[in-house]
Amino acid sequence: MGSAQSRRSLQQKFYENRILDRFTAQEPKKVSLRQLVLFGRQLTEEKLLASANYVRSELPVRLAHRISDFQFLPYIAGTNPHLKTVYDLYWRAFDEFRRFPVVRTLDDNRRFCDNVKKNLLEHSQVIPQLGMGVSECADLVAPDEIDRFMNQMLISRISRRTLAEQHIALSEQFDEDLRQHLNLLPSESFAKLAKAPPGFTTQHIGIVCADCNVAQLVHECALHAAGMYEEAFHLPPGSAPQVLVEGHTDATLMCIPAHFSYIVHELLKNSMSHVMERFAARLETTGAAESESAGDPAFPPIRVTICASHTDIVVRVSDQSGGISPQVLPYIWSFTHPLKAKRLHNFHSVHRMEARMDEGDAAVSPLVAFGFGLPMSRIYANYWGGNVNVHSLPGHGVDAYVQLPRLGNAVENISSRRYLVSADT
Repeated sequence: MGSAQSRRSLQQKFYENRILDRFTAQEPKKVSLRQLVLFGRQLTEEKLLASANYVRSELPVRLAHRISDFQFLPYIAGTNPHLKTVYDLYWRAFDEFRRFPVVRTLDDNRRFCDNVKKNLLEHSQVIPQLGMGVSECADLVAPDEIDRFMNQMLISRISRRTLAEQHIALSEQFDEDLRQHLNLLPSESFAKLAKAPPGFTTQHIGIVCADCNVAQLVHECALHAAGMYEEAFHLPPGSAPQVLVEGHTDATLMCIPAHFSYIVHELLKNSMSHVMERFAARLETTGAAESESAGDPAFPPIRVTICASHTDIVVRVSDQSGGISPQVLPYIWSFTHPLKAKRLHNFHSVHRMEARMDEGDAAVSPLVAFGFGLPMSRIYANYWGGNVNVHSLPGHGVDAYVQLPRLGNAVENISSRRYLVSADT
């Protein structure tokens, strides 16, 4: 009986790998932000259906390469239950998308979008599962190997969500504009929208912003971060360190705001938490309200300097947090060094995480450290050809730099090759 079961398992694995090999033999068809913007403008039914079929054919290719990465992990890591959960999620999604029929009508597209949305929701548990998995493998697998694995997994995850969310946003706006064009009431059936009238187009570019104002985004991130810490520490509004924005404050860039805001928000969170920790005694002795009323802020400000050239944007976040400990500094980009892996255990309290500024999971508190924000910020920047670097000034503070291409011409920094993205990129 055991032998027969073993034979069936081997046959199933051989069958699955034969299917996988057909997709891993294909290279991802990369896109740039500019391509997404140009495609989304003057969107017709034909272009929307072409977008659906591109996403339908591209997602299984990108998933197949990452499933293959799991199979190259050392056996002890591959048997980890959390990593096995991610593997199973990826395989099910791969199988669903490769089997999904060609999208030929708007009704087909709506069914496809529903399928993609369901998949995105299911995969919102991937980051916590990966975090718990690699934390449990930290003493069993070489840190460099796990870091390379995590970098590749996460940058590929961003790429798939970008394609999926962009198509969903285009589809929803197209249907909404079409409903208004046909003067349909909200109660009227969507079945009437099976086909767009000849010549109908809509102006929308999905999740991409062609002219995102950098200073405005920094202000929004600062307000959000300050609110989090003031609530967590039970401080009155305005008590958190002030964020001063200077430099090219009218600069814009083409970006996905959710990606850019995550990076800036993480850097501001780090600065605020460490500045507040360093100067916490000021609150204890004077009280935030008394200090503010006297015109003397409880905390030194965080300065954000924006620099823009024709092709690039650089954002510097400078604080007076005292600098990063020399024992920690060499490992800030790592996921699995012992100093970081312990923090990943905190993912046991988080069921879902999408690596966005406005996480909806109430379990994600700014006072809970995951050791995840800085490496994830760099991965977001790397994805669009940028970078994040940190310089520690011992005894004074930290300068963090975000560099991003400004014009949207850089294609996705992904590859079918295993471990292209290095942990020390």
